[in-house]
Amino acid sequence: MTESPAFPVSLSHVNGLAAEEFIEMFGDIAEHSPWVAEAAAPLRPFEDIPAMIAAFEAAMRAAPRERQMDLVRAHPDLAGKAALAGEMAQESKREQAGAGLDTLTPDEFAAFERLNGAYKERFGFPFILAVKGATKHQILASFEVRVTNEAEVEFSTALAQIARILRFRIEDRVRVERRKTGKTAGTSGEKPVGKPVEEPVCSRLGKRAGSMIEALARHTEEEGKVTRLFLSPEHRAAADDVASWMRQAGLEVSEDNLGTVRGYLPPTVDGDGRVLLIGSHIDTVRDAGKYDGNLGVVAGILAAEELAAEGVELPFGIEVLAFGDEEGVRFPTTLLSSSAAAGDLDWRALQASDTDGITVREALKRFGADPDKAGSAAYDPKNVLGYLEVHIEQGPVLETEGLPIGIVTAIAGASRFRISLRGEAGHAGTVPMSHRHDALTAASELILAIEKIGRAGSRNHLVATVGEVTVLPGAVNVIPGEVRLSLDVRASTDAARQEAVDAIRGAARAIGAKRGCVVGIERFHDADTAPCSEGLQKTMAQAVSDMGIRPLRLMSGAGHDGQAMAKLTDIGMIFVRCRAGISHNPLEHATGDDMGTAIEALIATIEKLAQQERNVR
Repeated sequence: MTESPAFPVSLSHVNGLAAEEFIEMFGDIAEHSPWVAEAAAPLRPFEDIPAMIAAFEAAMRAAPRERQMDLVRAHPDLAGKAALAGEMAQESKREQAGAGLDTLTPDEFAAFERLNGAYKERFGFPFILAVKGATKHQILASFEVRVTNEAEVEFSTALAQIARILRFRIEDRVRVERRKTGKTAGTSGEKPVGKPVEEPVCSRLGKRAGSMIEALARHTEEEGKVTRLFLSPEHRAAADDVASWMRQAGLEVSEDNLGTVRGYLPPTVDGDGRVLLIGSHIDTVRDAGKYDGNLGVVAGILAAEELAAEGVELPFGIEVLAFGDEEGVRFPTTLLSSSAAAGDLDWRALQASDTDGITVREALKRFGADPDKAGSAAYDPKNVLGYLEVHIEQGPVLETEGLPIGIVTAIAGASRFRISLRGEAGHAGTVPMSHRHDALTAASELILAIEKIGRAGSRNHLVATVGEVTVLPGAVNVIPGEVRLSLDVRASTDAARQEAVDAIRGAARAIGAKRGCVVGIERFHDADTAPCSEGLQKTMAQAVSDMGIRPLRLMSGAGHDGQAMAKLTDIGMIFVRCRAGISHNPLEHATGDDMGTAIEALIATIEKLAQQERNVR
């Protein structure tokens, strides 16, 4: 058997190992459980490091429950007796030391001992946390929260934390050889004689984007669906994947106190110290598509990696952002992460609760963030060059025009409301129709009025949607006494949107008076129309034209993180064609070539911005 090389080793070396060599090299990745590496070995060759990580996690999760429990119990207590006795595996010893667990004060050690004991008594296995990058204070806070969980929830959490540990350890041991792509100054452009023709950049980037998006889709709370809500365990796992990819791309990784993962590529030539932001979100709606938001994050990572590989002279830094809470599904909030980055955080939103009564503040602590320092997420406007976002169109225009990408002119303003209609519940068999104050029929009439108002404003791209209806008390033989609705109103101008809202309020008053129902309308979200920068639009149009694509300009009816970021800096967006315009649906789809084209356009836009900045200086 050959001698194992010093870490890190190349992925090609890993793929070329005999099975027994692979197990010898990676058998200790899972704590005292070489069977995980043994099960992962046949899944080679690994296309990339995320594929290798996924193979180890799949091996762990495919094991019987008893074997999984043995793996969980193989882990040492955090700052426990095994640490004092020097009995931990070297990886665990190094990781705990990195979190400061080898330098605890007597009081801190006593706190860990107390919590270790209480946790093991409650669950029968040790508390597991991937401590890399965490402080001892964050670990203690997580301990305090998780010791109150139900046993099955905590077992699932332990496996998720082991998956994170596997990821961190593999990333420490394996590297990918980076190859340069794109144009090199001084070359003739002729194909080298006798060498294979390289895969087109567009195709290669599209395939990589698709692979990463599929990997993110694995992090879901519902098997067979994509459901990843803000600050959930699934969001945590996706954020860890994103951080891993950023590190592999050579970015400096951090995470702010709203849970946004940030990957920074420093400038390569002198500039004015500003940073170009590129981002989107990794939270989803329930039973979502795979591409909404996720594509923009992946595109930013791949663009930064390509720019670094090509050696482009950047007079500004680039920071890729993976936001959460763009969808506003778990909490009655939206754009919370990007609003914090823009310096527009509403601190009251941290007290908002989900349907289980968990507040944003508490969820942030569980996520590993410090809500008291949420304000530190804000950028200084004078240090920001602009914000770019790649996103699927979520509409049919590009497909109709036969174009892979387009340039966004503005993001429609949006207002969201909770509407309640209170009538009078009664017996379905004894109250005559003429005496009823039926909240559901009043709500039905209002919904039709909302549709009529929305149709009348088509010239301003006005849309009005009732997406949620709750009928109370909800019995077959009871006249509905209360109905609760959601309302979403959007338009290309703020004036048109407000005019529609006023019309809907007027219709609600009239219907309530006619039917003897009390109508309440509460606004809980308001986002102004966000125009995209003319300068950024022009630069993107030049980049797209240079690629031989007609630079179609179109507006966005959907809201995006750019809407919040517009309060910080100039914004620009590239739309990507999606099949049949379908989004927020499992049928949502973008082709690899279209995604690759969008990433190429993003790279070309950044190169042009860099040239403009260099010319100014």
